[in-house]
Amino acid sequence: MTAPATDPTAPTVTHEAAADPYKGSLKLILLILFVDLLGFSLVVPLLPRYADSAGFSATKIGILMATYPFCQLFAGPILGRLSDRYGRKPVLMVSQMGTTISFLILAMTQRFELMLLARALDGTSGGNILVAQAYIADVTPPKDRARSFGLIGMVFGLGFIIGPTLGGLLSGVKLGAGDLRLPFLAAAVFSVTAWTIVLLRLPESRRPGESADSSGTRVIGRQGVRAVISDPRLQWLVLGGALLVLGWSSLEGTFSLFLKRRLEYTPRQASMAFAFAGIVGVLGQGFLIRRMVARFGERKLVVWGLSGLVVGFLAMSQVRSTAALLPALVIVGLAHGMAQPSLSGLISRSCSPQIQGSVFGTMTSAQTAARMTNFFMANQMLGRFGPSAPFLSGAVVFVAALAVVRTGIRKLDEASVASHDH
Repeated sequence: MTAPATDPTAPTVTHEAAADPYKGSLKLILLILFVDLLGFSLVVPLLPRYADSAGFSATKIGILMATYPFCQLFAGPILGRLSDRYGRKPVLMVSQMGTTISFLILAMTQRFELMLLARALDGTSGGNILVAQAYIADVTPPKDRARSFGLIGMVFGLGFIIGPTLGGLLSGVKLGAGDLRLPFLAAAVFSVTAWTIVLLRLPESRRPGESADSSGTRVIGRQGVRAVISDPRLQWLVLGGALLVLGWSSLEGTFSLFLKRRLEYTPRQASMAFAFAGIVGVLGQGFLIRRMVARFGERKLVVWGLSGLVVGFLAMSQVRSTAALLPALVIVGLAHGMAQPSLSGLISRSCSPQIQGSVFGTMTSAQTAARMTNFFMANQMLGRFGPSAPFLSGAVVFVAALAVVRTGIRKLDEASVASHDH
């Protein structure tokens, strides 16, 4: 099913070919995504510490963290459309190369301007996830796409367990001026490995001139924006999705520095805390949450999840020891595992399959803008008001998200009653 990269006439993969032809390509793209995420998750827990060790102010750290989602916000849709036009494989190769170069720059310098350039390059070329989703849509029949997209969540979970663990192990090895450079070099190696697999093993999933199936890809467009604006159910649910990420990014953007300043964790200990959070997420989503959806439904789970995030973030703000940290992480991990997929499920049921891709693309862009905003603001709050501030503000955001999502659920119920009346 795959052909050597040296063969320019290698056949593309289509799900009309021989029996189950897409399975091999699906496994391959998931492997590539996993290797790429190992590098990403290896670096994420250490980047704020690396910047802090260079003496950067809270403002500079916030800018550094916000640069990646800022560039991704604008570049992601462009890369998605380029992959529609020129194919998934070349865009994936360009994305991987940009990520590799960015990690190498970070490993070689602690100058703010160059680190900012590295984060901008990674964000601009970082369409890996989006293009991987499009590839999976290409090689998977529509009836199997929900399951295939669910595998991306599993890959994320595993990557965010193994990557931080490896980063913690490597963080104590000193190279020249600092002891955090080896993880960045290792991340570059993972990116090169992913690039090599794309080059040598991954077949192109689209034929030249073939029209893209927008139901499987998640790129913002006029159709998605119009659908969200014109439908009260989607207005409230997409806004709730943006607020969910706005609150969650308080933890994502500051957790490493929180652990350093509140608990005096070393980089290795901080990485292990990230890995613990990843384990909670995998166990929760893989085993507990799936059974709860079948029993209680998405409406209840999203409300319970957001309520749990309020409680968990308040608990995080009061953490003073590892004994208090671990149960707080369990609460926020399980609560987030309830809220995020349940909200996505509600949104998918609120729009037709033909516009789901563009609707989710609109929400993804809104969430990226929210993450960019709070990466900057949360680091500012941590620097000015102390380690508890980002979590207290996050709890307030989740209260707002809870109110917004409840309104969206009420609109769903009203629409369901109206459809039955007709």
